[in-house]
Amino acid sequence: MSRLSGKIAVVTGAGRGIGRAIALRFAHEGALLALCDLNLEQLETVAAEARQVGAPAASAARVDVANRAEVEAFIAQASQQLGTPNILVNNAGIFFNASLLDMTDEQWDRMMSINTKSVFLMTQAVLKRWVAEDIKGSIVNLASISSDIAFTNSAAYCASKAAVSALTRVTALEYGPHGIRCNAMAPGIIDTSMLPDPEGAKVWANKIPLRRLGQPDDVADLALYLASDEARYITGATMYVDGGWMIE
Repeated sequence: MSRLSGKIAVVTGAGRGIGRAIALRFAHEGALLALCDLNLEQLETVAAEARQVGAPAASAARVDVANRAEVEAFIAQASQQLGTPNILVNNAGIFFNASLLDMTDEQWDRMMSINTKSVFLMTQAVLKRWVAEDIKGSIVNLASISSDIAFTNSAAYCASKAAVSALTRVTALEYGPHGIRCNAMAPGIIDTSMLPDPEGAKVWANKIPLRRLGQPDDVADLALYLASDEARYITGATMYVDGGWMIE
């Protein structure tokens, strides 16, 4: 039997990169998918791919994950169409370079809204249903090695991802008694379109113990494990997917 057969998974930011890889990995393992992203055209392509590789159903919705009304409407619609989700992957995120002195209020607020507030809103929306319906669900959040180490010109990003790790631990602590698990993944440098300096990243790869950049599938495989029953006794953890970057 497929590892996610009968499971209903929400994946945010599923239109490209890590989110797309997670959606397709879950689809291959038999999950029903409720996907969201701001770019609906890209997302509909991913949903079609997901159905081709094994998802019994895969819906696509344009959602601003930092908007409470849109988040709650999305979860309500997904529950009506597919059944109450029992897996949530909070993947949506953005990145940009800006020094502390140059950063504007708008930049700071945008980073925090997409990277952190969205996790709060999505988590709250599913928890309400899980507690009411006694569903022992699994949440997988996207943190980063930036949760634990500092990078120049990345104050907002580092702060937003550190907050995701903290929120993960609190969620696990408060809702563990309900049988609900919450974990986070902390990717290192992953080869996606979010890389601010692709050529520079190749230089960084030489400093990584495994001597390569991460690929979206490297993260997707961990997401599958954490979402599945194989990780039934793991909660509150933030796991590195970094090729050994954090060893040094």
